[in-house]
Amino acid sequence: MKKQFLILVFIILLSIFFVYINKQNNLRILTEEYKPLQYVNKDGEIDGCAVQIVKGILNELNISKEIELIDWDTAYNLALNEDNIVLFSTIKNKERKDEFKWVGPIGTLKVNLYAKASNDNDIEIESLDKAKKYKISAVKDYAYTQNLKNLGFDNIVECDTEIEALKKLLNNETELYLTSNIAIDELADANGISLDMIQKKINFSIDQFYIAFSRKYPDSLIEKWQKALEKVKQNSTLLFISD
Repeated sequence: MKKQFLILVFIILLSIFFVYINKQNNLRILTEEYKPLQYVNKDGEIDGCAVQIVKGILNELNISKEIELIDWDTAYNLALNEDNIVLFSTIKNKERKDEFKWVGPIGTLKVNLYAKASNDNDIEIESLDKAKKYKISAVKDYAYTQNLKNLGFDNIVECDTEIEALKKLLNNETELYLTSNIAIDELADANGISLDMIQKKINFSIDQFYIAFSRKYPDSLIEKWQKALEKVKQNSTLLFISD
């Protein structure tokens, strides 16, 4: 009887082990194009500051997984509805806090409202509330777009990409554009747009970004990812803060 009991215990532990290993390895690691955090480099490889952080964690955990670069809307919905999704770089806000599990932070960025620079531009925003009378372009489902909506802004023109949102501003379809300080620099450079054409009007927020996991991903593995991140932070200069 004792022998049978030990065999049963062994089988249960073995099953738990294989479930654990399966959860660890059956991941889809998703990100979007958002330079300099994550992008495709000239060699056709997914690269960037945040990508290097995640690769460092994967190396610490001995996980061999490819990072997939897809559009944000698809990636975000997969993370909400599937059990095995890792999504970065993801800002944690009130709306998202309980939708995912989190590892991080891996960096910070500043989110600002920008206007088109021109001689006849008389947009003056002494406080954020003053921006409610202007049409604002912003990317759908981005954390800072969600945050703006939560403050009662109903004047947002939601776009699929940052470049679409920026072009709406430059084409006078909107009067303000909500984005981060790092995105605006990279977008302008990549699309041949002079930064002299754009004016920062007011800071909206300073946000930390994280690695988000599907809600059903085991807490024990989240802890391993967090510990691995701490090692990456200690042993390299990968973690950064954008001014």
